[in-house]
Parts: sequence; C-alpha cells; structure tokens
Amino acid sequence: MKTALLVAAAAPAFTIAPALAQDAEPQPEQDIVVTGSRLPSTDLTSAAPVTVLDRTEIDQTGAASVGELLRELPVATASASDSAGRGNGGSATVALRGLSPVNTLVLINGRRVLSNTDGGTVDLNSIPFEAIERVEVLQDGASAIYGSDAIAGVVNLIMRKDFDGLLLKGGAGVSSRGDLPNRELSATFGKRFERGSILANVSWRESEGNLISARPVSRDVDWRDRGGRNFRDPLPPLAVVTGLPGFGNTQMILRNGIAQAATVADFRPANFPDTEPGPNDGINFWDYESSASDISQLNVFVNGNYELTDGVKAFVEASYTRRKSLGFLAPDYFGAVFGDPITLSANNDYNPFGVDLDIARTIAEQPLSGRRQSNVTSDTYRVVAGLEGSFGSWNWDVSYNYQRLDQFTNGGRGVLRSRLQQAAGDSDVCRAANNGCIPINLLGGPGSITQEMLDSISADSWTDVTSNLQSAVANINGTLFALPAGDVRMAIGAEYRRETYLSLRDENSKVPPNSAFISRGLGVDARPPARNVSEIYGEIAVPILKDTPFFYRLDLELAGRFSHYDQFGDTTNPKVGVKWRPIRDLLLRGSWGTGFRAPTFAEAFGGTSRGFSPINDPCSGANFASFPNCGGTQAQLVTGSFVVTGGNPNLVPETADNLTIGAVFTPSFIPRLSLTVDFYRIKKDGVISTIDRNYILLQNAIDGSYAERITRNAQRGVTEILATRENLLNQKIQGVDVGFEYTTANGPLGRFNFRADATYLDSWKQPPAPGADPVERVGTYTDALGTLARYRATGRITWQNGPFTLTTAGRYVGPVRNDSSLLVNGEHLRAGAYFQNDWLISYDWEEEEARISFAVENIFDRMPPFLEGNYSNGFDQATFNSRGRFFSVRVQKGF
Repeated sequence: MKTALLVAAAAPAFTIAPALAQDAEPQPEQDIVVTGSRLPSTDLTSAAPVTVLDRTEIDQTGAASVGELLRELPVATASASDSAGRGNGGSATVALRGLSPVNTLVLINGRRVLSNTDGGTVDLNSIPFEAIERVEVLQDGASAIYGSDAIAGVVNLIMRKDFDGLLLKGGAGVSSRGDLPNRELSATFGKRFERGSILANVSWRESEGNLISARPVSRDVDWRDRGGRNFRDPLPPLAVVTGLPGFGNTQMILRNGIAQAATVADFRPANFPDTEPGPNDGINFWDYESSASDISQLNVFVNGNYELTDGVKAFVEASYTRRKSLGFLAPDYFGAVFGDPITLSANNDYNPFGVDLDIARTIAEQPLSGRRQSNVTSDTYRVVAGLEGSFGSWNWDVSYNYQRLDQFTNGGRGVLRSRLQQAAGDSDVCRAANNGCIPINLLGGPGSITQEMLDSISADSWTDVTSNLQSAVANINGTLFALPAGDVRMAIGAEYRRETYLSLRDENSKVPPNSAFISRGLGVDARPPARNVSEIYGEIAVPILKDTPFFYRLDLELAGRFSHYDQFGDTTNPKVGVKWRPIRDLLLRGSWGTGFRAPTFAEAFGGTSRGFSPINDPCSGANFASFPNCGGTQAQLVTGSFVVTGGNPNLVPETADNLTIGAVFTPSFIPRLSLTVDFYRIKKDGVISTIDRNYILLQNAIDGSYAERITRNAQRGVTEILATRENLLNQKIQGVDVGFEYTTANGPLGRFNFRADATYLDSWKQPPAPGADPVERVGTYTDALGTLARYRATGRITWQNGPFTLTTAGRYVGPVRNDSSLLVNGEHLRAGAYFQNDWLISYDWEEEEARISFAVENIFDRMPPFLEGNYSNGFDQATFNSRGRFFSVRVQKGF
C-alpha cells in the first residue's frame, strides 16, 4: 500500500487510497520506478508530469475498458473507442496533446506493446482491463528512455502481481434508451508462497452496438433544418434513372408503391437538394450503419515469479486476448456520381423502354452479411520471461518478449462491378455466358433484387493480418558513488527488437484502379521486410545540493538513447531534467529532450488504398466565379470524394523537440493539498502526412496547382483526390496543464477528496502543405485533426464514510469553430461546449470482502456537440460518444 501512497504524491490525478483513508501507520519507503525513468526512487515527483490512476480510481470512473478509461483524461485529445465510431472494428486507441495515436507509446509494465491495428497503433482492447493495477500517463516526450513513438507521451499499464486470494467480479449496464447492453465477468486468483507468487486473471466482456441514427445528434444526415447541408447520398433504395424516353438527362426516380416499372408514368423527377428547402429522395445512410460495435472479448492473464537463489528471481508474464467485433456500413451502392456507373441494357429482361438507361441505386436488399463491414476475429498473444536480481546496491534484469497478432477481418460479400454490369446487360448474353449470370431487376420496387440475384454478383471481401514482435532486453541500475547531497545513481541497458507485419487481401480488392467491387476501396497485400532495431541507453541522476538556503534539494537527471534501424539508419536522443526545491513545499521542475518516430509498417509499406472522405470544393460553391481556375462554371456539388493514399518506402523518421517547465506545491501548513502547473511545448519536423485534401482543391481553384492530383467527372464534380504520404510538414504545439487535489481529514462526516485537472491549449500550428504558412488550429475542429479545444478539464469529488463511497465526476470540453462546416455569411459554424456529469455509489462489506456499486454515466444525457460536415456521425467520435445516459451495476466478492 505504500506504493500507492507514494504515487499519490506524484500527481494530483489520484484517488483516496484505502490505507490513507484509514489513517494507517506510516510504512518504510520503497524504491519505485515511475514512468519516464528507469531509476527506482523514493521521490516519485519526477522532472516531468505524470498522471496516475490506481485501481480504486479506475473503478470509480465506471469504465469497462482501457479505451473508455483514458477518454476521461483532459490530455487525451483523440481517443477512439468501440463505444463510438462509424462502422469501426471494435478497436480502441489513445492519443495525447492533439497528436495522432502513433505519437503516444503504450507500455505494459514498462515494456513495449505490439502494434496491432491497421494504423500501427496499440489496440487497448487487447489489454486485460481487470488485470490492471494502475495506469501511469507521462505527459512529456520520452524517446531517450523508451525509443520511438514517445513524442506526445507514454501510457504505461502496470499489471497486478501482488495478490493473495480469489476475487470474483460481475457487472452489467444499459443505456436509458434500453440499448447498448453490456455484460462482464472476471475472476482473479493470486497466491503468495515462500519463494514467489502467482496471479491469474480471466475476464470476459460483451457489449451490443447500435445504429448511428439511434441518437438525436445523428438522427439524419440531412442537416438543412439545422442550418446545414443535405449530406444524404443521391442513391436511394429505388432506382434513379437517367435516359428515360422524353426526359433526356433528367434524373427520374421510381414512384413509391410501384412494384415494377412499366411506363415512364411510373417515374417522377428525383429531388436531391443541397441547402434549399424541399423534399429529399436521398438515402439516410445512418439508418443502416453502426455507431458502437458489437464486441465480445476474452482475456487471460498470468503473472508469476520464483526466487531461484538469494538475489536471483525468475519471472513470467503471459496473456491471451480473443476479440470478436462487428461494425458495419450501409449496403453497397452504384451510380455515376460516385464513380460506379451502371448501364441497364435495352435488352435486359426488366427494361421495358427499349433504350439503354443509366441507373443509380443503393442495394438495400443486401443482407447484413453482405454489407461493407469490419467483422473482426482477433487473437493477441504476449509472453515475457526473464530473470532479475541484485548484488550490493545494483539491480539487474534480462528478459525476452514475444508478441503475436492474428487478425482476420471479414469485409462482407461485396458486389462485383463486372458481374453487376453483366447482369444488367443483355439478358440473353448473360444467360449464355455459362458463368452463373442471372439477369438483375434494377427497375423494381424494394425487394426486387432477390437473394439469388445478389449471390450471382457477390464475392467475399477480407483482410488477414499477422504481426509479430520479439525483443531481448537487459538492464542494470544502481549507485555509482555518494556525494554530499546524496547518491549518484545510474541505469544502463540494451534492447534488440524485431518486428514483422503481413497483410493479405482477397483477390477482388486488389484489382486496380478501384478494386473489382462497387462502393469499396482498393486494397492490396502488404509484405514489408522485417524491421530490426538495436538500441543502447543510459540514465544518470545526480544530486547537486541539499539542505542549503534556497536549495532544499537540487537534482539533475540526464538520459540518452542510441537507436539503429536497419531500414532508417541511426538516431540519438538525449534528455535533461532538473528538479529544484527552494523550500521543502515547492518543487520547480523542467525537462528538455529530443524525440523521433519511425514510420509504421502501413505508412512505409502499406499498399494503395482508396476511401471516401468529405470535401469542400470551391468550384461547386456559391462563390465559384471568384476563383480564377473554376472556368466560370459551377461544378457539380458533391459532399465527398474518394481519396487515394498509400505507403511510401522512402519515408524517414519524424523528429521532435520537447520542453516542459512546471511546479508542484504541497504546503505543509495545509496537509493533503497538492497543486501543479506545467507548461509544455512540442516541435515536430518531417511530419508524416498527406497534403490536406481541401487545401488541394482550394489552391487548384485559385491558381491551377495540384491539377495532377484531382479527378473530375463530366459535370466537373470531384470524384478522386490523390494524397500520398510524405515527410511533409512541421508542427508546433504548446499549452499549460494544471492540477489540484485536496483530501480532508477524517471527521464525523467521513472524508472528502477533491480533484481537478485541466489543460489549456495555447497554440497548435501546422501548415496545410509544404511551403505554406502555418495555420493556427486552436479552438477548431477539422475531420483530419479532430477537436482542438482551447480548454479541457475533468474533476471529481469523492465522499467516503465507513462502508459508503459516493463519487461525482465532471468532464468539460470547450467550444470550437467547425472548420469542416459550410460557410454561413462567410463564417464557419461553431460547436458548443460539452459538459458531462457522472455519479457512482458503492457499499463495502469489509468482513465479507464484498462490494456493490451503482453508476450513472452522463446523468443529464448530454449529446456531443453537433458538427455540420461530419458525415461519419455528426460529431467528433474521437473525443465523444453518443451513448448518452448509461446505467451500470457491479458486484465483487473476495475469498
């Protein structure tokens, strides 16, 4: 328990530890290694800010997964979770400081975790949530300590290992709307014996998803009643026909109630408005698409150690995760507007008009098994084995780490373009082809496309990923010599790491230029070479002064890491930290260091992919005539375009410069009070990115540049943009974090704990393209960068009185300008501030080792701020979810 108390002193973001609440007698201090250093110390207030959440704090949040938990931290600005995400596959990631998730390093017990998502990040759902003892979040760069990826910070998940007994847990939850039910069970068994200990945890979690349209913030993608645009696709579940006799190029739609088109009277003009009022024939695809994913997850975790001889101990950690999840999109569609024109032959059995017709339609008859989806089966394995020991004042450890991911994603049975065109062609030719072709009925009402017709034009779409990480690590730390102010301590170590990645796609997805499927992006195999990394590193802590006027303590920390990548060459990254206590109650701290991030496998070697994204084309807007290169004619209005991206083997690592300066005030005259303030600045160069697609369109409209990257149709509507990854940009981010925590003494009314953490984002600058001026993004939302609110904060009040504990928590995200919205009177729309209030009450039966808790998340049922232009779900799913008010109950029993 002393460990918990020491860590509590390190950061305000911490709850009441049970021993503290009971006024336990002080225990001897223990050396603890805190994230951001490899040197054990009894002084856990480090030179860089670290936020710590222990198991009690974790339970009080009501979170059911690591992804949900980290979303509560104000420094986590772009955390995606299975509880929000249009059609996502159930993975969860975390990002700090408004940088993408690849800039945040995730560790388990201080060791690197296998990247197991398509984006080269760690799926937090692969980590057994109930086996976590505490979470430490370093809010500073740490490449000198941990190597690549630790630019924005580090999330270190410390797993349980010291436990004796059996603990059973169970829980369930449901939203106030009766959907999104979840269920969870876990069992933790631990046994200490004379020469070691063992711990095993088995946990299971299951949650059901929901449709995007099940919430008011995302009821309909037609936003005209909110002052926005209509984003419904002009591809309804009924045929939209061009070329009907007597109507020329007018788009006509089958009238409601017509089972089968026979004459032109069965059609009427189609209505696909932009912002003007009137009827709308477009499809509200949110009625068909998932917001939260269905997910079922099994975790097994084992941790053990055994003392072989005096001073030498063997240890092992092993875990297995099986995740099955399902997120899905709308049914397949086709039509010239999205680059998939289909012609219904004059000689088709179902065409009574005797002329060829151009057809656009969503195939609403497609069953869920056929739709575009991420139906994931993921198996993650992790084994760490090693030896650790000590001699004199020195400690050492050696370990081998093996991790593997096997992940198969069923993308559904997609419709093949050539087979659909064949079935829509001359029916006699179709039948004579002898390849299973069945003429398709594209001029009927709902249900006119039979399952037999669908089966004849469909094929399986899938992705199969295998990834491995192997590493060998050796560390030693201890005391070099003594100075008047204390011991000079040093840690050195070496690591060898080998990573492999293989991604295979079905043959139809690999057919250029747009795959053989309609409405699905191009995807190819990725077979990058193995990546081999060799590293050496060192750290030294030097006490300079102690117990002198204005220098109660002055300490210097130095660290450095040399890394050799067989694909990218060498990099050396130093770090300097200073801790100065002019008086005992005040710590002034600062650190400076450099960092780097090696390109992920997907960034460097990923195949070409083609996905749909929202755009703002100046040539289709009301002010098109003011742009010289629009040619004086208004282009066809499209709300989105296909964007082609791909890997680039010529990428080099990003580099960074990190600076933090802060203070920690723990006044002895106000016991149990802690105040912190920290300034941070991150500068990045060679940022791996693509040129902003809307900047490409804007510059093309102004001066004709980037013409080779834009494809337009006959009506000059944008159909495709080329945006490959390059080391293009630079970034500069700076802000201030503040923290407060105060715990009252025990009294007749019990004990209260007050905690608040806030972050102020002063500047977030990045140019949209090389050579362009940096653009200030603070206080804005873009679909590329997410919500960069100037102010974010969380707060928590906990009351403990005997067996009762009551917690209320708040989360605030400030307002932003929505730079992805349309312009109204020359200005973008704004998204309001967000505040969420959660409550939890628990009762402990100490003599029975039992607890029951009841929680209400988002008690006022606040929906996320609406974002016009975000057709994914109408809000920033990286920062918020639309679950709304949610009830949960948990019980646990110890033996």
